[in-house]
Amino acid sequence: MKKAASRRYGYDVFFSALVLIAAAFPPAGAVAAEVAEAQPSPAAFDEAFDRFLLEGLTPTRNDEAILRPSLEALLPRGDVVRRRRLEALACHAIDGTAEESLARADLLIAMESGDEGDAIARSLAHACRAIHMSESGPLGPAIASFDAAVDSARRAEHPKLLIQLLINRSGAHSLDGQYARALLDALEADDALQKHGDAFMRALNMQFVGIAYRRMGDLELAEQLLMQSLQNTAMDGQWVHRIAVLLQLGYLHEDTKRYENARQSFNAAIALCTTHNSPIDCAYARLGLASTDAVDKRPRAALRTLERAEADFAEAGTPGEDAMISLVRGQALAALGRQREALTMLDSAITIWRSEGNDRYLAMALEPRAAVLQGLGRPDDALSDLREYLEVFKRENAERAEQRTEFLRERFESRRRDFENADLRAKERLRRQEIESLDRLRQWQNVAIALGVALVLLLFGITMRQLWRARHLKVLSETDALTGAPNRRALLYEGQRAFLDSRRRMKTLTVLALDIDHFKRINDAYGHATGDAVLARIAKECERTLRQRDLIGRIGGEEFAGLLPETSLDAAVQVAERIRGGVEGLDLDDLAPGLRVTISLGVAALDPHDADFATLLHRADKALYRAKETGRNRVEVAARP
Repeated sequence: MKKAASRRYGYDVFFSALVLIAAAFPPAGAVAAEVAEAQPSPAAFDEAFDRFLLEGLTPTRNDEAILRPSLEALLPRGDVVRRRRLEALACHAIDGTAEESLARADLLIAMESGDEGDAIARSLAHACRAIHMSESGPLGPAIASFDAAVDSARRAEHPKLLIQLLINRSGAHSLDGQYARALLDALEADDALQKHGDAFMRALNMQFVGIAYRRMGDLELAEQLLMQSLQNTAMDGQWVHRIAVLLQLGYLHEDTKRYENARQSFNAAIALCTTHNSPIDCAYARLGLASTDAVDKRPRAALRTLERAEADFAEAGTPGEDAMISLVRGQALAALGRQREALTMLDSAITIWRSEGNDRYLAMALEPRAAVLQGLGRPDDALSDLREYLEVFKRENAERAEQRTEFLRERFESRRRDFENADLRAKERLRRQEIESLDRLRQWQNVAIALGVALVLLLFGITMRQLWRARHLKVLSETDALTGAPNRRALLYEGQRAFLDSRRRMKTLTVLALDIDHFKRINDAYGHATGDAVLARIAKECERTLRQRDLIGRIGGEEFAGLLPETSLDAAVQVAERIRGGVEGLDLDDLAPGLRVTISLGVAALDPHDADFATLLHRADKALYRAKETGRNRVEVAARP
């Protein structure tokens, strides 16, 4: 997804974190003046290097004419390692084309990749590559470079560099829609900031954590964190960041229909950007205010504010947010009864967001357009928009749930490791205390034993709770989230168990392999949401047809496999025919009028020559492909090996 597709009025992202942090510290020239009087030494270089680090990683390119001479003046003669660190830091400040910057970063990475490479220089080189890549093009490769940079910073045991990289990678994850991972990075950075950072950096990072929680749907916690960041005294005088928090609070209040609170936040942001003559900030603040007025049925105020926002965008020399402007104007025009003009605006916004694949904002435009279409006497088109809105809403909720599950899973693993380490430390500490207590005062023995028993009971309770959570996560890991059927991993495990049991007991075992015919056409013609619903219906039809002891699982995109213990080949063929007929007769008109699906199946029975379950499944799969090659919507029996 493009970066623009992740923005809401330009601020609904984790900003480039290093730019924000650098703004809180003296400019390069000021730092250079402070270090000019110092004498060359490793300690003096490292101190200045850490201060320049806060600025040199910014993608706005600090002046290399200041950065390089200032650090070179402190560089000890013949210190090759620190020279390479300087080159890696200066990589971020080099002007030129994106290709030239990436080529420079790749060269530095190659130089630091050997056994003699320096972990700090390597981390900076990877970060340089990631930042230049994140400015244009897909974010996946940039995040991979950030991963390498973070790994090298950990190896180098450089906490300040690690904090910077975690915050910046958090921003990249957020832009890429991976809010759970963004939140994990921001929380890890916050833990490190408590030990190695300052109050402002913690307050700033709190914004990122709040934004991540908002994007994952935890609005109450998000508001608490954003308010804490805004009220933190370390933010006094930091008007750029105060505007960012105010805008986030405005969006949150609008999302929760607290329109007066939203107006207060946006107006406060407008006051700040006006005082500091920042038209781009005023443009986004007024666009947010116009959106609030539009949804709060104050259309004339919304249109007036929207015109001023467009003027601010023009003054700032940026193209603005065309889709959001069209949405707000369309909502305001609809409230004024100018339905046809409103429809034109809403059509424009929907076209842009649909091309970007931006479901979140697409849903924001579909609902008001449905109301406009209903008002224009087009109920069928209105109903179509409402159906699409519901599908998009369902996808958004599923995506948020998946993000929350991923976050909880990762936090569970992290807390489990912390708990194990704490448990070991607690037991060791208790052992030493018991020995010391016995040596000093024997009369405290009973008290010490009682405390030990209480601690063991507490640990037992915590352990049992963690075991329950672990079992729950295991179920999640073995279940296909879309169909509710066992996933490939679970089916292969159960299949191998059934294979060994049938061999040991000399019982029959039959395997079905089935695949949906022309499934890609369904996705192309009706959309992936309909395709997903078809998969779920077919899984339920298979479960309905099979016996309770049989098992059906999803092992691929549109491919399923079934286990039929103690079932002969002839009986399995009859079962396969019932499944095939049941799927062919499914009524899918509620998903799409006239939609019908068929499946092809392959059946294989356990043979003495089968080495393992995978071999048996492979024979069923070959029979499946023979069914497809001979016309589809049929059952084929696997040949004996």
